[in-house]
Amino acid sequence: MASSFVRTTSGAAFLFAVALAVAGVARGEGQEGTGMKTIEGNVWYRERMALPPNAEIRVSLEDVARMDVPSQVIATTRFVPEGGPPWAFTLEYDPHTLQDKGRFVLRARIEADGRLLFINADSIPAFGRDVAEPLQVLVSRVPGGRGGEGAKVPNASLTETYWKLVELDGQPAVPGAGGRELHMVLTGEGSRVRGFSGCNRFTGGYQSNSGELTFTQLASTRMACMEGMELEQRFLDALGRTNRFTIRGDQLTFYSGDVKPTMRFLAVALQ
Repeated sequence: MASSFVRTTSGAAFLFAVALAVAGVARGEGQEGTGMKTIEGNVWYRERMALPPNAEIRVSLEDVARMDVPSQVIATTRFVPEGGPPWAFTLEYDPHTLQDKGRFVLRARIEADGRLLFINADSIPAFGRDVAEPLQVLVSRVPGGRGGEGAKVPNASLTETYWKLVELDGQPAVPGAGGRELHMVLTGEGSRVRGFSGCNRFTGGYQSNSGELTFTQLASTRMACMEGMELEQRFLDALGRTNRFTIRGDQLTFYSGDVKPTMRFLAVALQ
């Protein structure tokens, strides 16, 4: 089922159809005259365990298309789960806030007293599915999540994650031109990489399989900077040499054949 909204450009109105993917059934107007739409789905997990009485579920619609910033939260709903899984949710959003070139995903997490208990490790495309059924959002338990202190962070997803550079060739990462942090985002669709390399923005392709990772056809804009040029060259060279990776919690590490890592990245926390 599809929802739609009217957008005006140069005085001419046209219809922009949005195919709801996620849970995704659009239920017309959320409130009469407001233009709000809703997405419906269920959050569940496989573990045979009960949640603590103070648990809370949060589901967010996010745009992960922008290169220079973490994901943009479009809409969020929070609720207290009752009984056992699955737990149904309804997420209300304003379709006029959706950018034409956005990449929209759904994220779900279960928390208690500020501790993360469950999260969906892989981002879920929010639009594009043809089936008019609520989306089943599977979340995974965070190791140690119910243990309070010492809880571990679940492994972040290689793709659709804003990775901030924190170490290059064994040295702490420094900002590039204008004080901007070096970073990258690997897209799941199309196997593309993009980011900021110290002076310019860069793009390219990548191939990943069972811990192996290589980057291809890396290219960048050609702006000259008073600072960051040497840093940029080191960063792009290290990307070009990369042949494998590991992810431990919110840390991504690149290697170029030997045991010593060449780069380390940190996943920017979800908003």
